[in-house]
Amino acid sequence: MKTRMLGKSGLIVSEIGFGSWAIGGVAFRGGVPSGWAGAQMRTSISTIERAWQSGITFFDTADAYGRGKSEVLLGLGLHDHSAQAVIASKVGMSLAAPGQNFSEPYIRGALDASLTRLERAYLDLYLLHCPALGAMSRELFDLMRAIKDSGKIRAWGVSVFRAEEALKAIEGGAEAVQIVYSVIEQDIGNAVFPMARERGVGIIVREALASGWLTGKFDASTCFPPDDQRSRKFPPARIAEFASKISQLGFLAEECGSMSEGALRFVLSEPAVSTVIVGCKSPGQVDANVAAAGRTLSEASLRKARSLFN
Repeated sequence: MKTRMLGKSGLIVSEIGFGSWAIGGVAFRGGVPSGWAGAQMRTSISTIERAWQSGITFFDTADAYGRGKSEVLLGLGLHDHSAQAVIASKVGMSLAAPGQNFSEPYIRGALDASLTRLERAYLDLYLLHCPALGAMSRELFDLMRAIKDSGKIRAWGVSVFRAEEALKAIEGGAEAVQIVYSVIEQDIGNAVFPMARERGVGIIVREALASGWLTGKFDASTCFPPDDQRSRKFPPARIAEFASKISQLGFLAEECGSMSEGALRFVLSEPAVSTVIVGCKSPGQVDANVAAAGRTLSEASLRKARSLFN
């Protein structure tokens, strides 16, 4: 496992990070399921322990993942290594009601609750959880700086859906931004990387395996169960679109042994990327993901991947 600097934040993170959304399982907000089916508590703790043993030092979670369950499990799994691990959590997806809440009282209270669940005195990184463009105000960014000055967090940033949100966060002083970027969804990264490099902002990549599509397990006949959040994210037309894209990526498996390793190597080939977080629900998934650490794609495969989906 190799490490990289998270921009100018002073944090050093493993190239492969641990994404903790999946271990939170399914939770409901306003009667609508959010999360991933099939998570088992004991297996989740074993998975976290395997990640640490494999050299993963960066762990990403959020209070909304399993409505706190993900943070609790992460606190348990990292109990013996909490002081050495780099832990990021997120705030803003209201646990009290559907919708978002980025008010100062809510954020300060939510941070204290996250620290309790994680059994930590501080967070290494605290991310605003996908705020809308209009919610990212100077006052909100000033609040995050004030919380950092209090010593409860070491750095702050923003997790986003769109490129314009990432760029606004960088302009507002965020030390890290978390974006969607993969071999089949390159647009956001291409728009954000230049400014991130210029400003020394750390890039955390999520969905590098495109919600599991780049593992090679899904095709045009895939149907996700109703309690899996992908059942809403992938209606039939989008399933057909993704299946078509996946069918063009056989060269990744030929070079790397598996499509998923090739997809992770593609992301790690970008110098602006500090770490790529991958959701893991079993020790075996950890083993598969860390195989990509310290390795990039060949120039020929990089050119082909960029020409196909850039």
